[in-house]
Amino acid sequence: MDNLLLSIVAFMAKTGLSKIDIQRSYQSCMDRIGRDAAGHLPQKSQSLLIGCDTVAGAVLRAWHREPRYLDECANPLPLYIGRGKTNLIALVRSQDHDIDAEQLIRELQRTGLIRKGRNGKYVPTTNSATIRQLHPLAVDHVAKTVMRLVETVNWNTHATARRTPLIERYAHVPDLDSREARAFAEFTRQQGAACLEAIEDWLESRRRRVTRGSRKSAASAGMHIFAYLGNDVESKQKRLSSRPRLNSSRAIRA
Repeated sequence: MDNLLLSIVAFMAKTGLSKIDIQRSYQSCMDRIGRDAAGHLPQKSQSLLIGCDTVAGAVLRAWHREPRYLDECANPLPLYIGRGKTNLIALVRSQDHDIDAEQLIRELQRTGLIRKGRNGKYVPTTNSATIRQLHPLAVDHVAKTVMRLVETVNWNTHATARRTPLIERYAHVPDLDSREARAFAEFTRQQGAACLEAIEDWLESRRRRVTRGSRKSAASAGMHIFAYLGNDVESKQKRLSSRPRLNSSRAIRA
């Protein structure tokens, strides 16, 4: 449990939060637990308020899937920021009415998720919001991933005949050859992408477009996939790369 909490606190510090900010957040959580235990809050308030997908991810998904944003070859349409009936600001606001659309567009461009063409129109550079830096969009994704894992475990430990358990499994070996780390990363990336694409197709075909006043019920649903490697893999790879190269078939295969 100490390691679990330490991993979260260390991540909070890495995002730039000060020690005082982290302490305040921790104390706020402890205060809420105290109120829940004392029965001062209704039962529904004990569940985590996670929210939906990040707006950046929702924008990219709509851009790649909704017919009004696709050309005749089912590729994302290049869009101006605000010109024309179908534009980037309208796309962003269709996913979140309250967000600062122009600010999000700047962040999408800064993180390399979209790019501007010579004609002044923007196109997505990827079909998913993958950010290789601790940008607020990435921090939001990490926080929701951790919270959803906890919610899934809570769901499964209270599952009944009417509450179908959700998948929560992993594949693991304790002694992967360190020289296979790169191959493992590539293999899991390919398999994960194929799995997510199939799941997303299934989910998209079963969406309920709920409007104001509609009686149709809807719930957020999805699946997270991530691979992991032990922290000592990088140091082992460095030691292997520093060894003298051997002129043998085994060294060539490695």
